[in-house]
Amino acid sequence: MYKKSGIPEVNDLIICTIEKLTSHEVYVMLDEYDNVAGMIHTSEMDRRTVRNMKVMLKPGRQLVCKVMDIDKHRNMMNLSLRRVGEGQRRSKIQTWKNEKKADDLLQFFAKKHKIEVSTLYTKFNDNIVDNYGGMYPFLIEVARLGEETLKELNIQSKLAQELFELIKQRIKIPKAIIFGELRMHSNKGMGLNAIKQAAEELTKLGEKNDYETTLVYMGAPKYQLKISADNKKKADQALEEIVSRLQSLLGGKTNVEFVRSKN
Repeated sequence: MYKKSGIPEVNDLIICTIEKLTSHEVYVMLDEYDNVAGMIHTSEMDRRTVRNMKVMLKPGRQLVCKVMDIDKHRNMMNLSLRRVGEGQRRSKIQTWKNEKKADDLLQFFAKKHKIEVSTLYTKFNDNIVDNYGGMYPFLIEVARLGEETLKELNIQSKLAQELFELIKQRIKIPKAIIFGELRMHSNKGMGLNAIKQAAEELTKLGEKNDYETTLVYMGAPKYQLKISADNKKKADQALEEIVSRLQSLLGGKTNVEFVRSKN
């Protein structure tokens, strides 16, 4: 898997794998870096983990840790396990899984074209990884913006085209979703029929402007609205457009209000 150069910075969250344990320390290797070791002292673990070290911290297990400082005398990173929140841990693990997807894609591509994967990795220099936050976010940008984005890798045009096709097949562009309750009524005298017609108009509007909408009747004047777009900005713009369009379609003194779901 692609390895970052250098060492992480203080306060960075890192993925590491346990190498060995002592009564007061856990020694690990940082999975995202080349030959960088770390140590977690029992003072940087919660009490439950310390009491069950031999069960919970076996060699080979992956952990998410926070970088505290660098022990230059031992050439080792001092890490903390207890200073990583559950949300941070889940987010870092998901990022790691995404990078694994990107790595698997590149491994497949290299094998298919009989290219040394290490040669392919050199194309993803530190500037690209730093600018995009990893290989996976870069591949998402390629899938979203097109083959031209691959020019940053400086690879042959034919290979670039085939890599782009593979990325389109394997990388799913994430959607920004807005979900909540839409409250509205019609003063046109047509009631629910007018709103059904408005819902059909919203579907056409979404197709025209590249977003998806779902409107579900919950009992007047409440409707469940879901908007899916390529990014948050487009989703927010879609919401404004939908509310304005509904106001216009239903006419009169119609009041259209949207309440976002917190979940």
